[in-house]
Amino acid sequence: MKKYFSVLKNKLNESSEAIEKVERKIEAVVEQYKYKSPSLEVKKKLEELYLQTEELKKLHEDIIKTIDQVEQISEYALGHKERLQYVPKRKQEQMRSQKNYKQ
Repeated sequence: MKKYFSVLKNKLNESSEAIEKVERKIEAVVEQYKYKSPSLEVKKKLEELYLQTEELKKLHEDIIKTIDQVEQISEYALGHKERLQYVPKRKQEQMRSQKNYKQ
């Protein structure tokens, strides 16, 4: 169960990175054509990127739902003390900095 949970956390991080990468591509294309009209080919490329982003976001949400389910299952299987819990990297960093600040 812990291994599966670890795999899910890695997939969640990978999907976040993929979403950010595609969104940066979209921003670059939009910025490039900010003051001029893009060609039909560029418009199609943008549309593909938008669709790709939506698919990645759906996959990301599915992973989050699965992680939530695994957390709930682990609560029953392992008890409250050993419960598997996903804490995003940003949240971990915030918790560490608050902990260091208090010391």
